[in-house]
Amino acid sequence: MKNVFKGIGIVLLTALAMTSCKKYDNGGTLRKAEKNITNTWKIDAYYLDGVDNTSSLLITNFTETFADGGVYTRAYNDASGDPKNDVGTWGLDNDKSLINVSGTGSYELTAATSTVSTSDYTILKLKKDELWYEFSNGGSTHEFHLVPN
Repeated sequence: MKNVFKGIGIVLLTALAMTSCKKYDNGGTLRKAEKNITNTWKIDAYYLDGVDNTSSLLITNFTETFADGGVYTRAYNDASGDPKNDVGTWGLDNDKSLINVSGTGSYELTAATSTVSTSDYTILKLKKDELWYEFSNGGSTHEFHLVPN
C-alpha cells in the first residue's frame, strides 16, 4: 500500500511539474508571463516574412510599455521624425500565448509594408530580458524582437 501512495505521489508531482513548466517555443515559461511582460521594451530586431528588415524600418526610438493594470503605451518617431504616442490597454489570453492590445492605431514600419495594425500579438519568446512576438497584417508576417529599454 505504501508503494501505491508513493507511485501516486510521483505521478502527481510529475503532472504538476509538466503543467507549471510549459514554455514558449523560443524560450520563457508561461507561468512567469505577466511578470516578465510588465516592462518598457525597445525594438532590437524586426523581421518581415522571416527576413531581417531592421535596417528598413522607417520608425525610430520605438518602445512599448506593458504596465500594471493593463495600461499599454507605444511611442516612436515616425518617418518624418515626428514623435507619436498611442495609449490603450493590454491583456494576455487564457493560455498566455497572445497579447491583446486595444485602443491603438496603425503605424508605418517600412516602405514595403505601408501601415500595419493588429490587436493580437502571438508570443514567441518571453523572458525578463527578451520579448519576441509576431502578427500577420496585409498578407505578411511581422516579427518583433524587443529588449528592456
